[in-house]
Amino acid sequence: MNLIERYIFRRAGVAALMTLGSLVGVVWIVQALRQLDVITTKSQSVIAYLQVTTLAIPMLVLAVIPIGLLLATVFTVNSLNSNSELVVINSSGGSSWVLAKPLLTLALICSLVTGLVGHFITPMSLTKLRLYSTQMRADLVSVLIRDGQFTTIETGLMFHIDRREAGGVLSGILISDEREPERSIILSASKGFVSRQGDGAFLLLKDGEIQQANADRSGLTIIHFDSYIFDLATFARKIDLGNLRPKERTTLELLNPNPDDPYFKERPGLYRSQIHERFSEMLWPFTYVLVMLGFAGFARSNRQGHGSAIGAGMLVVTILRGTAFSAVSASKAIAAATWLIYALPIAGILVGGWMLLQNKPVALPVGMQARYDALGAAFRERVAAIDEQYRNWRRRMAGARA
Repeated sequence: MNLIERYIFRRAGVAALMTLGSLVGVVWIVQALRQLDVITTKSQSVIAYLQVTTLAIPMLVLAVIPIGLLLATVFTVNSLNSNSELVVINSSGGSSWVLAKPLLTLALICSLVTGLVGHFITPMSLTKLRLYSTQMRADLVSVLIRDGQFTTIETGLMFHIDRREAGGVLSGILISDEREPERSIILSASKGFVSRQGDGAFLLLKDGEIQQANADRSGLTIIHFDSYIFDLATFARKIDLGNLRPKERTTLELLNPNPDDPYFKERPGLYRSQIHERFSEMLWPFTYVLVMLGFAGFARSNRQGHGSAIGAGMLVVTILRGTAFSAVSASKAIAAATWLIYALPIAGILVGGWMLLQNKPVALPVGMQARYDALGAAFRERVAAIDEQYRNWRRRMAGARA
């Protein structure tokens, strides 16, 4: 790339990074607020909270990369036109390729990052996120330290701790286990504390009893004990990572599915739509750039409606993208809809590329442009009138205070 192309690439790249960082930050904050129960209700540490929220970032990045590139393209083209830099490029004999080359290079980078994140990083992060979430739900230690609550771990299994004393001592422990229909067990102890050894956790009980009764209450067995070791792993939920959803699998796993996989047997369309969605996502960065360049990649004056050209390009991109989402959903049930997943971004690439090769601005019909300009002028007049009313109100308030 020559000097001007490097200048445009640097400007667009900085805008894309800033936009991407801002969007990821906002979406991450929303996601983080939704996961506050990791600390509150599940009594997990801040480190566990950060692990859970951070593992969702690749999925967020995958969603905002195309949007960040689109906004960066709009910002770059609009700023170059506003500063008359596009006029200088065109006057010096530069073709539309001078603007398209750096932006398409940036689109290629975004496409490769999208492929890497979509095909490998996001599935692995979702799998890890599922593992952490299941471990936290299965961690009965975090449940036991909640004082004065009867907590149902699963159907038929309930824990209760009266209070937690100094030194981590638990008092008033009650465990009710009625998961087996033929018998019920009630375990109580006056004192106890939790001990961790490696990945295991044990509840050491003191001065208590075990009551075991048959379902028909015909026999009751009571065992008193001075000391009893209760293995919490016996009540932990099993973590099954074999039954992963299609979006939690890498593309290589989707292309070679296990015939016994429940998702593949019951809904093979989920595998099909997930595969084609991931590959089609790599086309959208080029679609966004070429469509916006086709509509707004030429020097225009304010009278020629550069804002309307950007608006038209955004409208076309929105229609294409919205239709693509519908095509992905339809492909889950209808295999014939798969071609539409690729046809939409390719159509945007071809139309945008053709408009760019024409090397002349695309304009609205004269009548539509006149109505658009009239609406814009009316809007600006209305905003100016509201601003003047506000200023007059401020002046009156200042005079009243004086």
